[in-house]
Amino acid sequence: MEKVKFKNNGKIKSVRFLGVGGISMSALAEYLKSLGYRVSGVDRANSLITERLKKKGIEIGTPFDIKNPFDVAVYTSAIDDKNEELRFYKTRGRAIKRSELLGEILSGFKTAICVSGTHGKTTATSMIAHILICAGVDPTVFSGGEDLSFGNLRIGKKKYAVAEACEFEKNFLDLKPDISVILNIDNDHKGSFLGFEDQKFSFTRFAGKSLCVINADDKACMDIRPKNSVTFGIENCDADYTAKRVVCNRDGVIFTAYKRNKKLFRIKLNVIGKHNVYNALAAIGVADSLGIPATAMQDGFLAFRGVKRRAEHVGDVGTKKVIADYAHHPTEIKATLDSFNAYGENTLVIFEPHTFSRTKALLSDFTETLKKVKNLIICKTYPARERYDKAGSGKTLFNRIKEENGNAKYVKSKTALETEIISAPESVKYILVLGAGGVYETVRKIIQKNNKSGAFSLAKKSE
Repeated sequence: MEKVKFKNNGKIKSVRFLGVGGISMSALAEYLKSLGYRVSGVDRANSLITERLKKKGIEIGTPFDIKNPFDVAVYTSAIDDKNEELRFYKTRGRAIKRSELLGEILSGFKTAICVSGTHGKTTATSMIAHILICAGVDPTVFSGGEDLSFGNLRIGKKKYAVAEACEFEKNFLDLKPDISVILNIDNDHKGSFLGFEDQKFSFTRFAGKSLCVINADDKACMDIRPKNSVTFGIENCDADYTAKRVVCNRDGVIFTAYKRNKKLFRIKLNVIGKHNVYNALAAIGVADSLGIPATAMQDGFLAFRGVKRRAEHVGDVGTKKVIADYAHHPTEIKATLDSFNAYGENTLVIFEPHTFSRTKALLSDFTETLKKVKNLIICKTYPARERYDKAGSGKTLFNRIKEENGNAKYVKSKTALETEIISAPESVKYILVLGAGGVYETVRKIIQKNNKSGAFSLAKKSE
């Protein structure tokens, strides 16, 4: 059995995942199973992810047995410290954080490429992965989302690993990349840092001594730019990798890539938005540093069809296209709204705030971004791991927006949301669903429920 170098213990044969239904946790569970470990996992609810893991031979929902414990338990921040099983493993020194496990797995690869940033991590991770696949180097990939081709995990050879690096609670500091990517640094996860300077310093520590591919158009990135780095940007002409003749429409993006003002090639992306030019430039910076040929880069971008919940066409309501996007931070929301020009009569925007703390901390930014949307529906805040806080509730956000946008509506139930979707004005041609929580599945179920009429239809998986 191939082994992972678990700290302080080389005799581990069985692993328990607490919160196995998470997108990143499930990838690690599946990866360890592929290496021959006995893997078990529990989660608060069954899901498509846990069902998929069952089919892979992973034990799902097995009760905690204090007399027959696993060798080690893996946990995330979503697991309460009061959890009986977590306490059991922690008190015996047999618990490991998800990020620590990922770091130990990555240490077994010749080259670990870790993608960080407040926005765009999943997309950039997938772009890099597809380029490496087209170059024939067979990478292993750990994603924080689901690529439409390979999902959240791709098991390849042990030379190259590409992994998403999340800054929440400074988890990315458990990774030791050979090549680090910093896409951007924006105010988010405020509870994880002492302030914005601490957040920037954490990105510096994450990059360490690696080759860092970093955004030259982002001031915070340039404030902490490591010596061993290459830059990318659109506005900054002095960046190492730049884009010119950028054309954006609802079919994708086309641009010409340059390296230090020398033309490289023309690129076609199948994903929308100027923000994805930055993700692509970061991927080019990584690929070029590895000596990947230009043809593999172009083929990789064409092969990348997108990521689930990133401008994903999930279905139709009559003649209206329903598009879901993971955007849940004001910067991300603005980028998505701009990409779809979603401010007028032809688009209905549904937004589910994600966590009370983020909504409360960025209330003014959310208000400023969303107040310009003509057809807007605000849902209840998705709590994730948090307890109710009125100051960060969807209703509080709605009340702020309502002061400047009398057309905005608030819904507090799935039934009310269904009514609004069904009764959307004829002028609406697109329904844009924004949020990182449960609103995605809610809208899919609404479409599925009404599918019998023939006017509603879920998008085919092939899309």
